[in-house]
Amino acid sequence: MGNLVLTQQRHVPLLPGDVFALLGSDDSAGWLFGADYGAMRVGGLVRFDLPVNPADPSSATIEATGRIAVLDPPRRIVIEQQTPWPGTVTCTMLPAKDGSGTTVRLDVEVPGDAVTWLLRQRGYDPIEERAEPGTVRIGVLVSKSGPASIFGATTERLALMAADEVNADGGARVQVVVRDDASVPEVGAEQFRRLVGVDGCRVVVTNCTSAVFPVIARLARRLGVLLVHTPINEGGRYSPNVVRLGERPSTQLSTALPVLMKSTGTNVFLAGNDYVWPRVMNATARGLVERLGGTVAGERYKPMGTHDFSDVIEDIVASRADVVVSTFVGSDSALFERQSHCAGLRDRCRTLSMAYDESTRELTGGDASRGVWATFGYFQEVDSKRNKDFLSRYRERFGATAAPLSSITESAYSAIHMLAASGALTKDFAVSDLSSALRARWNASKKRSLYLAEAVTGGFRIAPH
Repeated sequence: MGNLVLTQQRHVPLLPGDVFALLGSDDSAGWLFGADYGAMRVGGLVRFDLPVNPADPSSATIEATGRIAVLDPPRRIVIEQQTPWPGTVTCTMLPAKDGSGTTVRLDVEVPGDAVTWLLRQRGYDPIEERAEPGTVRIGVLVSKSGPASIFGATTERLALMAADEVNADGGARVQVVVRDDASVPEVGAEQFRRLVGVDGCRVVVTNCTSAVFPVIARLARRLGVLLVHTPINEGGRYSPNVVRLGERPSTQLSTALPVLMKSTGTNVFLAGNDYVWPRVMNATARGLVERLGGTVAGERYKPMGTHDFSDVIEDIVASRADVVVSTFVGSDSALFERQSHCAGLRDRCRTLSMAYDESTRELTGGDASRGVWATFGYFQEVDSKRNKDFLSRYRERFGATAAPLSSITESAYSAIHMLAASGALTKDFAVSDLSSALRARWNASKKRSLYLAEAVTGGFRIAPH
């Protein structure tokens, strides 16, 4: 099936240059104009609500992300859509023939991948070819839509890249199958069941949020498959069916809080999204702050998908906090930091954002992100030959403007390599053997310390160890 192109066209009583200036600020010229443009440049990140039927702006919407591929003011902007499916969105602005303003035309490419995604989100599965003999399918459950979708496209790319590298090395033959949890527990559960029951995956790698994780962890135990959770997480009890990689609250906080409190002050405010990981992180932070002789000035939570953080920021200002520990995630984190910057909060105190990776920094924007601190086991800016080679392979495959890498996305790549290198990933593997082998490799790698870094123009500056 070929790609479809859906078109929306309207007349705007302004000159093309004035219409172009509306991008990112006013959707009166079309739904794409109300998009969130991280940076108005080629390669810049864009988040937008894509109408299910772009020809009808009143139709239901899907949260999507992409990158600017062509920027030709005031005539044209082209966005290469990345999630929830790859495609192209083109906006042209031409002077109306009668001189009365501008004709704005929006063209949206709808590929076969979009149909597959829509069918899967509604509980249907297109017919897919079976895995080749001797091939082990690894499921990858990510947020290709929803508040955590900022990590989705890069995670998918790195998972595919890791599988290709494993296969090229002649080890275990693996095939990656990707599904979208939409950052929603119920959707994640349904897509997990289908990875196991429809796609035949006995291992599922995920960097889902801790709002989705408990639901799919229970399913992994019930269905007898191995779930590998790769990003930062709150930890938990041992289970042979669940392996949790990634940084833990105590390690992240002990790396960063003593440094920031010593150099800034001991009055700390805790704020984050309202689900498991932020609450565990903030409980750990409260204990550490008190042991360091500090005071917790306040604690606030907001649901995922929040757009207005003014009440939280007002509380932070009133508390006279020296340090803010933020556990907002994805687009929520970016919006919180933008609004904090606009309110002058960065001039009053320092922010330690516990899930603030390179993609979130990019979405926040250069000015608003400067001065935010983060701590992870991996940053794209790590100065080592191994990392430079890794980045080179990634850029060579996906292009110079591909999304930046981070601990949250790189961890899925590492997990697939560790699974293959464990020696237990065979066509007829035992879940308990694979789980034990993966834990052993992960424990051996945990000896490295975390990095503490400050967001600066274009990336992060890693503090000396």
